[in-house]
Amino acid sequence: MIQMTTAYTTEIDEPEKGIDEILEQLNLKSLKKHSAGVLACHFDFIDEGFVAELSKRLPFDFIGMTTIANATAQGHSMYGLSMAVLTSDEVSFSTVLTEPLGSADYGEKIAGAWASARGQLPGDPSLLMTIIPYLKYLSGSIMLESLDDVCGGIPIWGGAATSVDVGDTQCCVVRNGVASPAGLAMLLLQGSVNPEFVFTAIPRQKIRESVGVITESDGCLLKKINNQPAWKYLENIGINLVKQSSTSMPFMVYYEGNAEPVSLGVYTINEDGSLLCGGPMPEGARITTGEITVEGIISTGEESVRRILQSNRHGGAFLFPCVTRYVMLAPNQGDEMKLVAKMTGGSGENKVPHLMSYCGGEICPVRDENGKLHNRMHNYSFSACVF
Repeated sequence: MIQMTTAYTTEIDEPEKGIDEILEQLNLKSLKKHSAGVLACHFDFIDEGFVAELSKRLPFDFIGMTTIANATAQGHSMYGLSMAVLTSDEVSFSTVLTEPLGSADYGEKIAGAWASARGQLPGDPSLLMTIIPYLKYLSGSIMLESLDDVCGGIPIWGGAATSVDVGDTQCCVVRNGVASPAGLAMLLLQGSVNPEFVFTAIPRQKIRESVGVITESDGCLLKKINNQPAWKYLENIGINLVKQSSTSMPFMVYYEGNAEPVSLGVYTINEDGSLLCGGPMPEGARITTGEITVEGIISTGEESVRRILQSNRHGGAFLFPCVTRYVMLAPNQGDEMKLVAKMTGGSGENKVPHLMSYCGGEICPVRDENGKLHNRMHNYSFSACVF
């Protein structure tokens, strides 16, 4: 059994007061035999030494990220620090931070870090939680593929660090008191761990009914749909992507055996009409497009929390929605965090401790028609891991 305790502060200007707030809310005397934490914060908490000092005061390891906004039941803000602690007598934890990942050596460094963290545990891990860096030269999908290979296909859940400028400046991955702009952090859980995974992205009524088939691709590179260049196919159905401009038009990909599509973004529009996307585009998969709206963001956030409450798992939840959702809610960017706090802040079965952090890409396993989990990258989604 795993229990979660959360804490929150905005006291960056008075770090001692802020650290005392975190320690008081966590109630360290109540920790069980094994514990580990996950942290999300504004970059200033790292830059000013707050996270490093907090690490010295905590009796457990933690991983974490910078983010554009974060929340627990105690509060939400762009300028806050949130921490969630998992504690258990039966489940063991280990953490690790890779060396900075390069475009050529990322696989070797991920494998070495995994082996190091695995060696700290009494048995094979049953779940991997990860925070991946936001790197222009290395996609989240490639990092996930490498993680999936080394961990043997166990469930992987997590997300990519981001920052207040929704870019790679002031963007870090954290383990204890060490922050890295290009490192990947892992939290391995060993024991009887069987979380519920929840994801929603685009309401069904905002998904185009006409569906194409991917007829040529190379990994995340989408070359042809229905034997037409991908860019030309979109033009023919009335969607015009603009080169040299980011797009928030989601592809909805129906992976083999999955009834529910995965939402993926377009990262690059190439001269030949191919599109570099946020996740694998396997040939033969059905594909369509969706539309992101403010109403859709709120409704899918609400649907995710409803699924969490219906799961009858109330040990705690990690919530990693896409940073695009936060940006597109402007000027009411806190509305999704407020909704989560309202829905999970009741009593009994409606009270769920949570840590919420906006990410630059979400990692969440998806079940196929036979119930088997497949580790997937997502964009624009609201992703949750519920204990």
